[in-house]
Amino acid sequence: MHLISVDRVGASVEGRTLFSDVSFGLSSEHRVGLVGPNGSGKTTLLRILAGERAPDEGQVVARGGMRTGMLAQDPLLPDVPALDAVLEADPTARPDEGERLLAALRVDPAQLTSQMSGGQRRRVDLARTLLPPSDLLILDEPTNHLDVDTIDWLEDELRRRTGAVVLVTHDRYVLERVTDRMLDLVPPSAHREGTVVWHEGSYSSLLQARVERAATEQRATARANNLLRKEVAWLQRGPKARSSKPKFRTEQVEVLRAAASGDEDARPLELGTGRRRLGNDVFELRGVSLRRGDVQVLDGVDLGIGPGERVGIVGPNGAGKSTLLHVLAGRLPVDGGEVKVGTTVQLGLYEQSAGAGLDGSRTVLDSVLDVATHVPLANGETLPAHRLAERFGFDGQLQRTPIGLLSGGERRRVALLHLLVAAPNVLLLDEPTNDLDLDTLAVLEDHLDGFAGTLVVASHDRFTLDRLTDRTIAVARGRLTEHLDWDGHRAAANTTASGSGPARGGPNRDNRERQAARKRVRQLETRVATLTGRRDELHDAMITAATDPDRLRALQAELDQVTTELASAEEAWLELAVDLDG
Repeated sequence: MHLISVDRVGASVEGRTLFSDVSFGLSSEHRVGLVGPNGSGKTTLLRILAGERAPDEGQVVARGGMRTGMLAQDPLLPDVPALDAVLEADPTARPDEGERLLAALRVDPAQLTSQMSGGQRRRVDLARTLLPPSDLLILDEPTNHLDVDTIDWLEDELRRRTGAVVLVTHDRYVLERVTDRMLDLVPPSAHREGTVVWHEGSYSSLLQARVERAATEQRATARANNLLRKEVAWLQRGPKARSSKPKFRTEQVEVLRAAASGDEDARPLELGTGRRRLGNDVFELRGVSLRRGDVQVLDGVDLGIGPGERVGIVGPNGAGKSTLLHVLAGRLPVDGGEVKVGTTVQLGLYEQSAGAGLDGSRTVLDSVLDVATHVPLANGETLPAHRLAERFGFDGQLQRTPIGLLSGGERRRVALLHLLVAAPNVLLLDEPTNDLDLDTLAVLEDHLDGFAGTLVVASHDRFTLDRLTDRTIAVARGRLTEHLDWDGHRAAANTTASGSGPARGGPNRDNRERQAARKRVRQLETRVATLTGRRDELHDAMITAATDPDRLRALQAELDQVTTELASAEEAWLELAVDLDG
């Protein structure tokens, strides 16, 4: 059943055009994910669909009597008990249905909304949005402030629900499992206006389509490079050769130079760890206890984290994930036990409030340069700080923008830049994916993939945990339970409510060996990718040098060496991968 038509719609904010000439239609069977960078207009488009904001151009026509529900990012709730606030959204609903939603979202139905944290109020608002039946359900970041178990529940709830769904989320697993169509919001650039591209298919198929478009553009770039070489050679032949149509030839070179520039920032970096090499000791907790109010957050726990380890911290909201990170960082004194931090540790802590304390009068670039002018890379080279800022979505104009004018997500990106340019050798990240768009998440994960130090991540984002961590520590009831990965944690949680016991003294010998093997696998994967890229470059160079025998022989010798090293790396990778899977 057709629900709504969007015809040539455009929107602007404070004189800046977000998107224009956007057209698509929604039907009752559609499950749509809306993706795009921070500040590109996703929330604005959702509000237009919900009828809360009129478009600046074009029109939106909705079916008469259509019921619309919308979850906004900033909830406005009455000062009443949670259950009353939920039932207020649908007076015809049974109270037990409101209780079911609040129980699944882990909210006390009797607690006053005025006494709740921001995350609890957000969950109450989600229950209010899900309670009434709707023809069109619009959700703006519904997974914010939800732990991973509750996100699983939300996925099931949305799959069972009838009617159309349009959602914005940074959780890629939710996008993949709940949606079957995508709206890809492409921000404006120097060459085009912002628009929205409708894609029939899942989020992963959208990514594949982007890859195919990039491959097409790469082929066009290669052709432009060939033409550019010829044009530059023509210009360099001398005044006589340039006497005919010199202006046209010069302009042609500039056009080709722009087309051939490509996107060097698409290549991930391997971040270095500053001047100090990380020693054998990083973190060790022995019998650590900590009480916050009436809650025993940590109860005699042991934990060891070594150099180069990549650890994910999971657990329900309020279980103590942030507390554990602050204990490791030395920000919280403990009631009992011992916390040892290695003498070579240079710590970088990214908190959930990151971005809130930044000086709003400083520009993005000045703020980053206050920390460092260059970022060390793993290969010994450095990258100018402004280039790293570009990779995280801050182009020249945004780099000159005062931080006070940025959105919340953009401020968190600045805080991330502060952390990365400081080049710590140990990173503690507390919910780093909150308020970041999917493109920024991909850039961050690419960079952290190659991080040579120790990484500890507390997150509800299962994709991030799967990609970046090798070891999972679950925090619950004052105890730490260790698993090899998130799936292991879920399996244990389904087997017993109390877990398998604390993670004492760090990983056992088998776990240490498996962690070392996984680290070696990652190193080999990076090596294989590097060698493969060099092999392809040599093939291209040999084609260009076909008439130069000396150059050709040198290239062939290097190619033989690269091919041998590549075969060796692939064989070693295969052996380790088979052992780990076994």
